[in-house]
Amino acid sequence: LGCAVDGHPTPNITWLYSGEPLSLRHRLLAAGRILQILNVSDAPDGEFSCLAQNEAGSLTQKTSLAIQEYRWSVDKLMACSASCGHKGVQLPQLRCFLDGAEVNISHCKEKPKPALHPIACNRRDCPSRWMVTSWSSCTRSCGGGIQMRRVTCQRLTAKGSSVPMSNEACAQVSKRPVDTQNCNRQPCVEWVASSWGQCNGPCIGPRLAVQHRQIFCQTKDGTSVSSDQCSALARPLSTQNCWTDVCGVHWRVSLWTVCTATCGNYGFQSRRVDCVHVRTNKPVLEHHCSWRPRPVNWQRCNITPCENGKLLRGGEAVRGRGGERRQSRLSEMQHC
Repeated sequence: LGCAVDGHPTPNITWLYSGEPLSLRHRLLAAGRILQILNVSDAPDGEFSCLAQNEAGSLTQKTSLAIQEYRWSVDKLMACSASCGHKGVQLPQLRCFLDGAEVNISHCKEKPKPALHPIACNRRDCPSRWMVTSWSSCTRSCGGGIQMRRVTCQRLTAKGSSVPMSNEACAQVSKRPVDTQNCNRQPCVEWVASSWGQCNGPCIGPRLAVQHRQIFCQTKDGTSVSSDQCSALARPLSTQNCWTDVCGVHWRVSLWTVCTATCGNYGFQSRRVDCVHVRTNKPVLEHHCSWRPRPVNWQRCNITPCENGKLLRGGEAVRGRGGERRQSRLSEMQHC
């Protein structure tokens, strides 16, 4: 609130409420010419006045404060949630008012909402009516099946219980629902594949040969239909990798030979590695197997220290003096 007075010398300003000094929380600004009420809800309707005094005299200005606040109203009930039975309730309808006039409800959103207590309504027995269960699964997935449900006549009481009634009691109110119906009347279909074609392309190396076949959608009686009708079924492959006779090869390995020594650093053993045909098991040129890593054909073995200075080769001792029981294994080494 402002006190529009001025004078020379500058007057002293005193604020009053209903002729009494201020008791509500406030703040004075602009040398007392402006009164700021910190919480307007603390100020009841009344008259504020400012008294300006100096050596020349005094002057009083008055202003009235009328507070209008948004408020909730719960003086109207919503429609009942049920026409009969035991669950019907009515809730009070919230409305927002300002100075006796209804305004948009958003203006009251900062106001705490009053407690809403539901009121029971229409708590009475319901008329007889047909009750149905869910439909059963169809007896067939295609080609026409039947599904069923249970239909009974019942009445819901005000206490919440369902009482069986005669079919005639419901027939007077409405027609009896059907308890059977046709389902899955679409024709039964399946994917049909032709025979695989010949292998096409090279198969040696990382690129394998492929072969193709035709895929059709048709009914059980052999009638071709649109592929869309088979979309729910897993579609067979129309292309696959294949193996020709020349592709059916692999590396064949023999057993390792006996190690040339039982200890020391010079023992080794070998084995035979051949490229053979899968079906005939006969050797073929090694380049046919080159698209797979070739197994090793020799390795070191028994690499352990020898005791008493004896080196055992091929199961026999080789003595360093006298040349007794000497045995040469050069033939095997040359063979490997």
